[in-house]
Amino acid sequence: MSPTKKIAILSDFPLHVLPECSFPAPEGHYATWLPQLARAFEEEKEFEFHWVALNSGARKHQIVQAWNQNFHLVPTERRGRATTLFWADRRRIQKKVREINPCLVHGWGNEDIWGRAAAFSGFPNLFSLQGLLCEYAKLGGVGLRNRLMAWIEARVLKKAEIITAESPWARALVEKKTGRSDVRIVEYGVPNEFFEAEPSADAQYPYAIMVGTADYRKGIDFVVQLFSRPELRRHQLKIVGGVASFGEVWKRNSPANVSWLGRKPQAEIIQLMSKASCLVLPTRGDTGPTVAKEARVIGLPIVASPHGGHVQYVKSEINGFVCSLDAPEEWSRAIQHLFNNPAQAKAMGQADRLLHRGLLKPERTAASFLALYRERIAEYSAGDGDR
Repeated sequence: MSPTKKIAILSDFPLHVLPECSFPAPEGHYATWLPQLARAFEEEKEFEFHWVALNSGARKHQIVQAWNQNFHLVPTERRGRATTLFWADRRRIQKKVREINPCLVHGWGNEDIWGRAAAFSGFPNLFSLQGLLCEYAKLGGVGLRNRLMAWIEARVLKKAEIITAESPWARALVEKKTGRSDVRIVEYGVPNEFFEAEPSADAQYPYAIMVGTADYRKGIDFVVQLFSRPELRRHQLKIVGGVASFGEVWKRNSPANVSWLGRKPQAEIIQLMSKASCLVLPTRGDTGPTVAKEARVIGLPIVASPHGGHVQYVKSEINGFVCSLDAPEEWSRAIQHLFNNPAQAKAMGQADRLLHRGLLKPERTAASFLALYRERIAEYSAGDGDR
């Protein structure tokens, strides 16, 4: 019997979801697609999984076992990490990876050290894109840290042996920026709890919903101005998520029909989305907005911009509307149509729902990554590369 192959996954795994642990939930958005992936790996016998995450609340390394997998929590500082180009973290993570001695290192996202740590680990590696920071930086409205991370990202995209993106939209941008033609698509699944929800739009107090950080890239300025238009003044919009400094201005000057609910736990977000008439998604750029996938799994029609990976799921006049950010009147007509025709809005939400629920199952994401792990390990074993 051949020995179990070790896979090291480097990521911002949300520690608060680990069973029997008391880690605090992060203040902002966290990688909601990772916990269900770990659960989908629980019965896997071919590979031994070692997740490596940073823990700013600890002074020493810790190993937590959950779902038949090992979670290595590496201590780190709370602040000032990026200014040193993550020097201390790189050393700690590299040491931990060498201790694990995996067949493959899988880095997840460039918003922190993970992509760089995997691509330059000296082991066979795979890098999974979350946001495309170099593209987001071009849009404007990003801070110094994200501009630095975009600079690092450009090097990771060229160095990583295998790159995965969650949408054709993201893949096309990566291949254009790097000249590569080998970017794979692996769709990140939706938490299982969303599959249990059923749409039931509030008939007495109908509302549209926007979920995500209120910042420039997400289009918070556009949506506030949109619901300030006379024809939408009588329609309600609920905004769920944190508010960036850019969004604070729009929050203070938003009309009475816009409600700012702040961050909410997942169960409450599911309930709010289930009762909404539609999801509005005015993003200026998004590799694969999770909320769009969650809306499709629930059965919620979407009114969205064309700037993101969600366009593979939103078909105009079938399960939503794709509208230009240069044409707010198109958005107004689409949203009014959904409010004024609840039966048709419900039918649009159901269109392609079963197809999308199949595509967005966590088990499908897990199977795709397992296939890539086998492929890369086989290539390395056949002499494809040297450490």
